[in-house]
Amino acid sequence: MPRMHPALQAALDEAAPLVQHRGWTVPAPATIAASERLLRLVQGLSRPPAVQVEPDGRISFEWEAADHGWLTLTVDDDGRLSHSAVLGEDEFTQTEAFEDVLPDWATMLLRRVLSAGH
Repeated sequence: MPRMHPALQAALDEAAPLVQHRGWTVPAPATIAASERLLRLVQGLSRPPAVQVEPDGRISFEWEAADHGWLTLTVDDDGRLSHSAVLGEDEFTQTEAFEDVLPDWATMLLRRVLSAGH
């Protein structure tokens, strides 16, 4: 089995005590697999995302664009990719299934947030 992405492993390690002591949900194997796919898809970007396990077992990936906004992509165990973003005056939300290619809307938002942060 391939080694887990270091940022994902660190997020899972950080969440482990919260799962044990605060009742957080352990991310399902399907969520972890979707997270690995997402990390492979964004690995060539100029800035890597901050990776975090959420209390409900989803895993989120966040990019900030200084004073211009932020983008959070979240994967769940149903293989869905969701996002919430604020870029300038615009707010976005959407959820969609994804496999081995980022949806067009996610690619467009990533470009916007990465260009706004420079």
